[in-house]
Formats: sequence, structure tokens, C-alpha cells
Amino acid sequence: MALNSFLNKRLTENGRVFNIHIIRAKNGCFLIVYEGEEMKLGSIALSVKIGDRANSSIIIPSKFGDVYSRIISESASMMINGIVIASLYAINPIDAQIAVRLLEEIKDLCKT
Repeated sequence: MALNSFLNKRLTENGRVFNIHIIRAKNGCFLIVYEGEEMKLGSIALSVKIGDRANSSIIIPSKFGDVYSRIISESASMMINGIVIASLYAINPIDAQIAVRLLEEIKDLCKT
């Protein structure tokens, strides 16, 4: 487990600002990703690593589709080898480039 249990990162991509907050526990984490200055909850996904893959459920769907919240949750679950509850709030739909950058930043934070 990481020494630091509360992790934060700010990402600016294509003129959009995203904030990433991770609260670590021994067996998983809460992951909050939101666009803008004010923290907001968005689509919520729950993922659990089982064997060599992650299983997930969408708890609260996104108005833009659930693919990125599911990918972020499952990827984080695989990175930390545990349970992840992830929230993704975006003002407008995100594209693959932004999703990749978010995943890169989350990966870096999980190594901290």
C-alpha cells in the first residue's frame, strides 16, 4: 500500500481542467475525478480485481455514457489490486485523448 493515503492531482488538457483525488485503503480506494473547480460526483462505478481481470458495475450512470467511468474504475482496480469506487464528473463529454491522460495521471498517483 502507498505511504500516502490522500492523493491529489490537477490535469489541464485541451483547455479543460480535471482534478483527481484518491483516498487509499489497504484493500482499495475511492477515486474522484471531476472537471472544474468545484468537486462534484458524477457517474459512479464499482470495480473489484478478481484473478487477472476486473469485474465492475455502474452504480450511477453518466449522461454521456459509462464507458470511461468503467474503464477508469477497472484500470485503477487492476493497478492497486483491490476494490475501487470511482466517480467521474465531466461538464461535457470526454474524448479518448482526455481519458488516456486521466489514466496516466491515476497510474502515477497509484505508484505514490
